[in-house]
Amino acid sequence: MTLAIEARKLADYISSLESFEKHEVDNDLCYHHIGALYTDIILQSGLNYNTVVKPRVQRLLIEYPDYYTTLEFIKLISEHSLEKLIRWTHPVKINRLLRLVDFSIENDINTCIDLKSFLLAAGNQERLLELNGIGPKTIDYALKLLNFDTVAVDRHIYSFVELADIKINGYQITKRVVEYAADFLQVSRSSIDYSIWKYMSANERVSQPTKQYELDF
Repeated sequence: MTLAIEARKLADYISSLESFEKHEVDNDLCYHHIGALYTDIILQSGLNYNTVVKPRVQRLLIEYPDYYTTLEFIKLISEHSLEKLIRWTHPVKINRLLRLVDFSIENDINTCIDLKSFLLAAGNQERLLELNGIGPKTIDYALKLLNFDTVAVDRHIYSFVELADIKINGYQITKRVVEYAADFLQVSRSSIDYSIWKYMSANERVSQPTKQYELDF
C-alpha cells in the first residue's frame, strides 16, 4: 500500500469521526526562551504534559523572563542548579538537558532564532541526533515549538493510526502518512498533530474512570 493510499485512508477515517475536532494552532505561539524550550522538549517524553511539564516550563517563563538565551540560562543554572530551577531530580533528564545546553554552546546556539537556523542547515539535525536521548520525535517536537509546520509522531499518533487500521511502519513513514492526510484534509500539519493529540488525550481521560470502575467491581 502506497503512502498516498494510506494517507487517504487516514483522512477518510478522521472525516468519519463525529467527535474529532480540527484544532488550529496559534501561529503567534512560538518560544523565545531557550531554557524553557529545552526544558519542554527534554521533559515531555513519557510524562503528563499538563500536570508535570507545563508548570515547570511556565515557571521559567514567568519567573526568569530575562534569562532567555543559552548564556543567560547557564548563569541561572550556576546560581540555582538545574534541579531546583525545574524542580526535577532524576538524573537522566537532568543530564540530557545539560548535554543539550553544552551542545548549544559548542555550536553557537544562543537564542531560539539561532536554533531555528541551526536545525534548517543541512546535516545539523543528524548531528543533534547523536546526543543520547535525542531522537527524531524530539527534533520534530522542537520544530513545532519553533513554529514550523510539522508532525511529531508520539504514542498518541501511533495509536490513532492503528485505530484507522493502518499498519505502523516506523517513525518516518508514519510521519509522512499523517502529513499527507493533513494535505488531503486541507489543514496544516501542526493542526492535525495537535488535533490527534487532543482527541486521543480526551479519550484516554474518559476511559480511565471506566477501567477503575471495572476493577472496583
